[in-house]
Amino acid sequence: MKAKCSDFIMKIWGAGTLLTIMMAMAVSDKSNKYAVFGTTIKLHCPPERYNLTVWKVNFNSGLHCHLSFKRENNTIARNCSKDIMDWVSRPEEDSAVQIKSFQTSSEGIYRCFIATVKGMLNREYQLSLSVSPQVSLTHANGTAVCKAAAGKPAAGISWNPPGDSQNVTEMFPNGTKTVISTYNMNNVNEDKLTCVISHPTGGRSLSLTRLGEDEKKESYTMIILYSSLTVLLGILGFSLSIYLWRFCGSKRKITATTNIETISGQTLQENDVEPYATFVQVENVIYDKACNFSSG
Repeated sequence: MKAKCSDFIMKIWGAGTLLTIMMAMAVSDKSNKYAVFGTTIKLHCPPERYNLTVWKVNFNSGLHCHLSFKRENNTIARNCSKDIMDWVSRPEEDSAVQIKSFQTSSEGIYRCFIATVKGMLNREYQLSLSVSPQVSLTHANGTAVCKAAAGKPAAGISWNPPGDSQNVTEMFPNGTKTVISTYNMNNVNEDKLTCVISHPTGGRSLSLTRLGEDEKKESYTMIILYSSLTVLLGILGFSLSIYLWRFCGSKRKITATTNIETISGQTLQENDVEPYATFVQVENVIYDKACNFSSG
């Protein structure tokens, strides 16, 4: 029993050692691959007929797992969860694998080893999460600044037409990078300047028309328009003030005339009353004298 166990252990050790040596001697094909969060990623081994396929993954978190298929007895060995990595189709037909929903935890190195009649072939992927950068284009004092902020990987920036430009890259602890490109517009005679941003998540183009002259003309037009509107409102306000002053002055004059006519009317009535009162007084005096004469 002990002898059988020893032979089994030796076979496993020998197979593991041989596989390690073959993997070390394998022809290697390396590439970097970026994936958008939540998307499905497919990884392919070299397109050769194989007897053995082994996928090994070393995650950036420090964890690792493997997935393999042996054609001789159609056996699959794995300790990678299907949620992490699984075959695209039947492994005897296709050695490709897929990550159904790429996450930050999926980042790492994915290696495929296949045993063929040509020997061991190896393909390696450095798989990283891709983050779309925030882009902007500004200009001032004869200088245009194109910025692709917090992207992963770093975005590429170029200019059309080509000219005097300088790119600076800033790195952050979370792995994202910001690229700032400064372009000297002073010696450019083109009517349009375009900043071209390239990135695995998609390219972008931002343009300045006539190097900002349109914006300047629009600014001058708005200043003239506002100035004209202010002058017009001032004239209207002044005209309204004159109208109100003349209207109120005429009203006061009419009121004053009415008051004068009222007072004049009252004076005439008083003058009409005074002669009658005088006549009555004279008549009374004559009557009194006549009465006194008769008595005497």
